[in-house]
Amino acid sequence: MFVVNNVLLGGHLAEYGIVPRHLAGLPGILWSPFLHGSFRHLAANTLPLLILGGIICARGRGEFAVVTVAGIFLSGGLTWLIGRTASHVGASGLIFCYFGYLASLALFNRKIGTLVLSVICIVGYGGILRGILPTGGAISWEAHLAGLTAGITLAWLMAKVEKTPVEQSGQGGGKLGVG
Repeated sequence: MFVVNNVLLGGHLAEYGIVPRHLAGLPGILWSPFLHGSFRHLAANTLPLLILGGIICARGRGEFAVVTVAGIFLSGGLTWLIGRTASHVGASGLIFCYFGYLASLALFNRKIGTLVLSVICIVGYGGILRGILPTGGAISWEAHLAGLTAGITLAWLMAKVEKTPVEQSGQGGGKLGVG
C-alpha cells in the first residue's frame, strides 16, 4: 500500500485517513492502519506491529483476529471522537492496542504465563507509553491513547468471555450439565 500511495499516487491516499468528527472521515477508521505518511513512518510501525501482533497470533489465531479487527475499529472510532482536526494515518493505534492488550492481560486473566507475558511486553515496549503524551508535530498521540484504551478494554472483554460459562441448550437453570 505504501508503494502505491507514495510512489504511484504521490501520497494522495493520506487524505483518506481518520478525519475526526467529520462523517466523510469515518471510512478512515478502516483505512488508516494501512496508510503511512512516509517510509520512515512505515518502518517505525513495522517491527512493533509484527512482534506484538505475532505474540497475540501465537496465543491463538482467533484471538489475533478478534483483537486486530476490534482494535482497528475501537482505536479508530476513539481517534475519530477525540482527535485533532487532521488526517490521522498509520498503524500506531493498532500497535498501542496490541501493547495495551498484552500488557493488561495479567490484570484480567490471573495466570502465571499471562503475568510473564505482560511483564515481558511492558519491559520490552513500555517506553512507547511516552507516545500517549500530547506533543507538537504530526504524531497522533490521540491514536496512541485510543489504541491503548482499546487494547485494555479488549483484554478485559476477552477475559470476561473466557470466564463466562456457556449455556447449553436443553439444560435448565443456566447451569452446565454433565453429558
